[in-house]
Amino acid sequence: MGDKQFAAGANEGVFVEHDGKRVYAVQSHSIEENTNVRLQHGYGSQEAIGQTRGAKQYTINIESSIALEYEDDVLPLYLLLREPGTEITRYIGQWKTVFTGLTFSSHSESGNLESMSERISLTATKRQDFFKGRPVSFDTAISALGR
Repeated sequence: MGDKQFAAGANEGVFVEHDGKRVYAVQSHSIEENTNVRLQHGYGSQEAIGQTRGAKQYTINIESSIALEYEDDVLPLYLLLREPGTEITRYIGQWKTVFTGLTFSSHSESGNLESMSERISLTATKRQDFFKGRPVSFDTAISALGR
């Protein structure tokens, strides 16, 4: 009775953490994974004979967030994301995914007298998945989530 069930991809929570503390709750976001794949050609051939995988890179877009630890005017999110020790953490049931090695890409704001929207883009170079607090490989996490 106490078990929660989650649809694959349904987030229990996405947070920006700094020095082990949750400082922002993310309300709207997107995460995109890119792998630098290179085609290998045989000598004198126009057709590819194979491919090699390159490094993985994760593009994270944050569109809406709420400050938990700090007042937004004191430490804006776009400044916090530039500091070392900041990571993006996503929770899905008993799964936890941590994105680190963040590089700030862009920040934009738009608004009027009644509302303001903000969009922050960053790149993460490392992803670590955990199940029940234990690290698991990326392939194990993807197959368990049914993707």
